[in-house]
Amino acid sequence: MLATLVDAPPTAPLALVDTAEPGPLPSLSNVLFDFTIPSAEAPAAEPFTVDSLSKASWVASRILEAQARTAQRSDLARSYKSRIDAWLSDANSADIDSIEYLSTLLKPWVEFEVAKQRRSRSIILPTATAQLRKLPDRVDILDVPTALGYLKANHPEAVIVREDISKTAVRSLIFTEGEAIPGVEAQLGHDELYLRPAAQA
Repeated sequence: MLATLVDAPPTAPLALVDTAEPGPLPSLSNVLFDFTIPSAEAPAAEPFTVDSLSKASWVASRILEAQARTAQRSDLARSYKSRIDAWLSDANSADIDSIEYLSTLLKPWVEFEVAKQRRSRSIILPTATAQLRKLPDRVDILDVPTALGYLKANHPEAVIVREDISKTAVRSLIFTEGEAIPGVEAQLGHDELYLRPAAQA
């Protein structure tokens, strides 16, 4: 069984993406749909167990290869996202500028026409309905420490104190004191397997 697994052709790794120098990327459809559907008629494989040094080494190498592929795919996804965001910003730039400019031309006329009406804040045009909507009042906190210091001294009711739970204290209560706390799930720490390539060991 081991010989069959070891002799199996290795999976071709993804090409590393150099995010510093833009270059051709794999087809997005190939990335999204790069998988095969296993045959339902395939014979059941014999159970594989790790019971020797060679088998343990083989399994470790396969884990490292899979970890490398997942890291490469993550880099590829980040590269796609970065390029899509850049394309979207560039493609929308001219239209956003047009919207802002034309809106500055249209809004005064709409405001003038709406002022003539008693209740309606809409103007029906042949191509659209122009409407004025009152936006909520807005404040932006530009300097949090300065504003917080002033409000603490003069308007403490404007300062929000957020309650939170100390996980350090909760761990001590559960694992040291043995106290059960409603709404909290606890789990003892366990050994986790980590692998590094042999060259880095």
